[in-house]
Amino acid sequence: MSRVLVIDDSPMLVELTVRALTAAGYQASGAQDLASLDQKLTEGPFALILMDVNMPEMFGDDVVEYLRRQKKVTAKLVLYSDISEAELAGKTKASGADGYILKSGGLEAVLGGVMGLIGAPALGVPAAVPPSPATSDAPQAAAPAAAPVASTGLKAAPSTGGRKPRILIVDDSEMTARIIEADLVAKGFEVHVADTADKATKIILKKQTRPDLVLLDVRMPNVNGEQFCRFIKSNSLFKGIKVLLCSGENVEELQRICREAGADGYIPKDAVMGNLVAKELMPPGGGE
Repeated sequence: MSRVLVIDDSPMLVELTVRALTAAGYQASGAQDLASLDQKLTEGPFALILMDVNMPEMFGDDVVEYLRRQKKVTAKLVLYSDISEAELAGKTKASGADGYILKSGGLEAVLGGVMGLIGAPALGVPAAVPPSPATSDAPQAAAPAAAPVASTGLKAAPSTGGRKPRILIVDDSEMTARIIEADLVAKGFEVHVADTADKATKIILKKQTRPDLVLLDVRMPNVNGEQFCRFIKSNSLFKGIKVLLCSGENVEELQRICREAGADGYIPKDAVMGNLVAKELMPPGGGE
């Protein structure tokens, strides 16, 4: 059996993780709260349940106890988080979970960890790389194995002056940035990532790393995306750089920021981002 359930309060992360697991050959589905979790459990047993640690309604390590004692679930239970590895290992051991996966490892870590714990899907999927022996007391998921990344449908990158089109992702969420980066790199874009406006500025100032397009998170510590967009758009040195706001803000707020900060457009974070990025970079008359 290769059924996997993903529990996370982020609809985008649930969708992308389920896509990646499905592409790898697993029967994957998602849940975002206890009600949908209970519903999924009535649909049949799972081989593995992957759960985010920090969610508004519940903590993943508490759900482990709930599933084991009240629901009598026999599936492998795996904690998934962007907290420090030491803290995550501690929660794994204390809760009795079967392993953990760091969100900072991206979808590759999820796929490698799932394969390490329950093996590759039975039908037509190459065998996973055997997991390395755990060195700590806490059970761990396997080291990441090569596996397909969920695709957003982005087409091959158009040529820009004899080089790959260059994109800068500015987002303080490492997980979000890695998900977007993996898809764009796979489609032929050159991608740089910054988690602060200061780091992004250094990348933009260097001609060899200056992007053609910036995917900019609106809400970041210290300098927010709206302020950083104004900085880019008010500097004649950067006049060729397009800025797309990438945010979970409501549409009205994104439209306001676009007007006032001079952004070239916006992409809701839960949208399929790749096609919009490709369209933004496609030269006039470039076709489909």
